[in-house]
Amino acid sequence: MEFQFTPEQQDFRREVKDFLKQNPPETFPLQNEDSGFGFGGWSREFSRKLGEKGWIALTWPKEYGGLARPLMHKLVLLEEMAYHHAPFFAHFLAESTAHIIIERGSKTLKEETLSSIAKGETSFWLAFSEPDAGTDLLNISSTAVEDGDYFVLNGQKIWSSNSHLAHYGYLLARTDQNVPRHKGVSMFIVPKRLPGISVTGLINLAGFRWHNQVFFDNVRVPRDYLIGEKNQGFYYLLKGLEYDRFWGRFVKAPYCQRILEQLIQYVRDASHQSNAHAHSVLIRHRLAEMAIEVEACRLLFYSIGWAMSKGRELSYESSGAKVFADEMGLRLADVGMQVLGLYGQLEPDSKHTALKGKIERLYLTGRGHTIAGGTSEVVRNTVAMRGLGMPR
Repeated sequence: MEFQFTPEQQDFRREVKDFLKQNPPETFPLQNEDSGFGFGGWSREFSRKLGEKGWIALTWPKEYGGLARPLMHKLVLLEEMAYHHAPFFAHFLAESTAHIIIERGSKTLKEETLSSIAKGETSFWLAFSEPDAGTDLLNISSTAVEDGDYFVLNGQKIWSSNSHLAHYGYLLARTDQNVPRHKGVSMFIVPKRLPGISVTGLINLAGFRWHNQVFFDNVRVPRDYLIGEKNQGFYYLLKGLEYDRFWGRFVKAPYCQRILEQLIQYVRDASHQSNAHAHSVLIRHRLAEMAIEVEACRLLFYSIGWAMSKGRELSYESSGAKVFADEMGLRLADVGMQVLGLYGQLEPDSKHTALKGKIERLYLTGRGHTIAGGTSEVVRNTVAMRGLGMPR
C-alpha cells in the first residue's frame, strides 16, 4: 500500500503553494474574523481570486463549469489553504452546496447560482437549527406551505453563521404536518433578497458577530428553489451529514499544525522569558502530545478522504473524526494558554499579543466547535450505533 500523494497531486500542491506565496492570505481584506474552524476569515476578495483560478469549481463536472479534477486534489487545496490560514470561508459553504444543486437542483437554480459560485461571487449559509431544534433537527417548526408555483415560508432560524454576509440560505422546513416527522420536511435554497427575510446578529464569546437569528415572514420561495423532491429533505440531510462533517473538519489538522509550529517557535525564541519552557519537561511533553494528535487527526481524515475518492459510502467515520478534531482543537488551545501565560489572553489587536491572538480566539471559539454540526455527545452516539452496532 502506498502512503503518499501521486506525482500529479504533489505538482498541484506546489502550484497551490506558489499561488499563496504570490497572493499572501494576510493581505486580503476581511468582512468577518477567523473563528478557528480552519476556514480562515470571510473575504470576498480572496474568494474571487480563487474563482479566477477555477479552483472553487475544482471537482465539478465540466458541463457545469468545473475542472473535473479528482477529489484528492480538493484535499490538497483545502489542506494548503488551511495551513496558511487563508480566508476562504466566504465560498466554502457555497462550494459544498453547489454539489447538492448539481445533483438535485432545478435547471433554473443551476443557471442562477453555479456560475457565480464558481467565480467566488456568491455565498451561502446553513439554515437548519432553530431555537427548539438544534441537534434534534426533526423538531423544526419552520413551515413551507405550497401556494401555486411558490412555497410560503414562515419561521425562525438561529446560529446561521455569517448569514448577514451571505446571499443564499440552504434551508430545512416542514412541508407536511400530517405525516411522521422524518417524512414531512424539505430542503430549499432561499435567496436572502426575497421580501420577508430579516437578520439579527448574535455576538459570540470572542466578541464579534459570527452567528445570527434569521426570521422568515410569509416569504414566497419559487418552486424551482426546492431541492430534490418535496418531503424528502430528511433523507438528503442524513446522507449529507457525514460528508458535511468530513469537509467541515478536514481543515482542522492543517490549521492547528500551523498554530502548533508557531507555539514551538515561541518556546524556542530566546528573546523572551518563556524560553525557560524549552527546558520544562511538562511543556515539552504537552507539545509532543499535540504533535502526535495533529498528525493522528491528519491521517484519520486522509483515510476517510481516500475512501471517498474510491466511491465508498460513509456511515459513521466522519462523525468519529469530527469529535477527535474538535476536541484536539480545545486541547491545543489549553496548551497554548499554558505556554503563553497571560499573553495568551490578549486579543489580536493588543500590541503585546503573541501569535497574533490566535490562542485567545481558538480558546474562546473552540467550545462552540464541539456543538456545531452535532454535539460531541450526539455524534458519539452515531459512532456507537452505526460503527459499533449498539442499540439506541
